[in-house]
Amino acid sequence: MPAISPPTNAEEAFKRGLACLERKTYQEAASYFQLTLDMEKQEGSKNNSMKSLSFLGLSLNLIQGRSDEGLKLCEQAANRDFFDADLFCNLGMVYLRHRRRGPAFAAFKRGLVLRPKHRRILDELERYDRRSEPTFPFLRRDHAINILAGRLRARIRGLKERFAPTEA
Repeated sequence: MPAISPPTNAEEAFKRGLACLERKTYQEAASYFQLTLDMEKQEGSKNNSMKSLSFLGLSLNLIQGRSDEGLKLCEQAANRDFFDADLFCNLGMVYLRHRRRGPAFAAFKRGLVLRPKHRRILDELERYDRRSEPTFPFLRRDHAINILAGRLRARIRGLKERFAPTEA
């Protein structure tokens, strides 16, 4: 197997980081995004720095589970460059890993305002926003009875799917 040559510029390092995220080699991705930031600093370029910062934060969260450092990097990037849907997508994903659904969906919503057909945001929303109607519609969604009944209903559905006969 031939040795992989180091990236020659920040753009190439960034693309390699994205490829590593696709392959789910998060540690390697974080290394490439850090390298991208370092190269951008050396080159005096500011064009991708917030994007690189955001993807570094996402990578750190994917490596460490819930990384406060990764969350801060994503928040910083989204606050500085608030016209990039990718940054809000990353921020939303990181918020979800921190079990902060409200801010996550707010970030996804801001990203969709900027780019309505953003594929990663739409995929994340489809994956996490599968709320059924409350079991007892005459009670509030956050009422204890609705919460318990909803958990029971979800568990029963999971068991049905798990033990359902498969077609041959």
